[in-house]
Amino acid sequence: MDSTESSTPPEHRRVGAPGAPGPLGPLDAGTLRFLLAGLMAGAGVIHLVMAPIHAGEGAADAVGFAVVGWAQVAIAVLALLGAARRPTLVATILVNVGVLGLWVWSRTAGLPFGAHSGIAEPVALIDGLCAGLQVAAILVAGAMLVAPRELGVGRLAPALAAVAVLGLTTVVVVSPDTARHDHNAAGHTHDDAATTDHFALMAAIDRQRCDLGLNPTAYWKEARALGVDTYAGGAMAPHFGARDLAAQKEFASMPGTPGLDELVSATSQASGGEGAAARLVAVLSGASAEDYGLWRRYMLSLTGAGATATTATAAGAGAGHVHGAAPSGSAATGHSAAPDDNGGHGGHVGPAPWVAMTDRSDCAALAGELDRARATAMRYPTVADAVAAGYQQTTTFVPGIAAHYMKFDLVDGTFDIEQPEMLLYDGNAAGAHVVGLSYYLLHAGDAEPTQGFTGPNDHFHRHVGLCMRDNLVIGDSTTTVESCAAMGGTKATGGNGWMNHVWVVPGCESPWGTFSGASPVMDPGLTRSSAQNAGGCAGSGVRDRYDLSPGSPGSVPGVEELAAGG
Repeated sequence: MDSTESSTPPEHRRVGAPGAPGPLGPLDAGTLRFLLAGLMAGAGVIHLVMAPIHAGEGAADAVGFAVVGWAQVAIAVLALLGAARRPTLVATILVNVGVLGLWVWSRTAGLPFGAHSGIAEPVALIDGLCAGLQVAAILVAGAMLVAPRELGVGRLAPALAAVAVLGLTTVVVVSPDTARHDHNAAGHTHDDAATTDHFALMAAIDRQRCDLGLNPTAYWKEARALGVDTYAGGAMAPHFGARDLAAQKEFASMPGTPGLDELVSATSQASGGEGAAARLVAVLSGASAEDYGLWRRYMLSLTGAGATATTATAAGAGAGHVHGAAPSGSAATGHSAAPDDNGGHGGHVGPAPWVAMTDRSDCAALAGELDRARATAMRYPTVADAVAAGYQQTTTFVPGIAAHYMKFDLVDGTFDIEQPEMLLYDGNAAGAHVVGLSYYLLHAGDAEPTQGFTGPNDHFHRHVGLCMRDNLVIGDSTTTVESCAAMGGTKATGGNGWMNHVWVVPGCESPWGTFSGASPVMDPGLTRSSAQNAGGCAGSGVRDRYDLSPGSPGSVPGVEELAAGG
């Protein structure tokens, strides 16, 4: 061997020249292992940073990010220590291909699991960078596996590239874009970047949702006006456009009215029992258009300050109901499982939060079920028809929830759309008209029953401690034992009796949602004119205030309007 050639350092020899090294080995790969380590460390750090951010969306998401992050950091350490041998390189390719596949899936069709199941999420800077780092790592690992001879790169270049990758990763991780990924209630940021990302996620949901027609147009508008979440059932914190924020500031500085004060007073007391919740519905029905508009702005100002849409529906703004899982407890009642409705809770006052439905088969199934429920209700058009079928009055007309008639022979633990345990009417006389129906299940424990309509939006609630006499409610849950006894009644526990209301009678749809616990259309004027008209809630004094036609993309406020604050 030529002495000059043998003394030339390997990194200065040209590929293919006499005396060039053979296939890449652990030590020969030193020119690329630094770059591989930098790429994997950058991707791993991003995943680890995102793990706690996604913790509020579910343990599975957070654990997934953490596992991927630590796996990538481990590969980076192995590469840095010079252990970038074939098993490590193969693992690098497999891990990154798998993670990239899941990322592409989540940005196109939407993953079938996790907090954003079925939703195609928008691409942001930080996850785009992470994907790029993983693609680069696959290419580098592949080159180290298959290159027949040492690649023509100096030892300094990959090291500098690795430092640059880590520097770029650090800049992006600490940028505002990272905050945009924080969708949990505790850590939501309301700066411009976070709001932009929030609207991007909402827009992605809007492009895929198929559920707008399942509620009346008025529901979507009322929920929008009051800051109620119709995307994640209360788990997605509200974001407001510039005009909304300006309106809140304007409201804080403007003088009130006696009518608004009456509404504010009734709202603040609505959690003081079923009677107090009913009084709020009655006061709302008597409000002028001006005072009602002021009240909506007042409620939106509370939402913007971090409150729920209405102080009377703290429970309703919890996490979206999924059959078989209890939603977040009521802040007012302290329950950790499904809330009771002793104080207007269970969604009895105000628009009920809604979980967006994007699976067309689920939307079609729910629409069909609501049609069956509607046909069932219309089989009993008057109280006389219900009584003839074996139903017995259990409540007189109560604003917000109407008059209840129950068929006790049907009460068991089975949900049957065509066998509702209760029918709802606009009055107490034989000629009173049907306005809705309710299902009542016997179910022990504090978690909601798992049965019900397709989807996560029908909620069961309980009334615990009503004063009863001969199966008729004569006092709400705030009635004392002594007062109840003085009226000849007894306090019923009601702990295992779960009910939900369904407002599907034409003309009586609820502006607070198809499954809302109460409806503002059930106002005192409705019962005063009971049996004096053709039904369909024609006697309601506020029905004309709301658009009860089915919601549609053209009639429902969209993300563009939200983003503009309109």
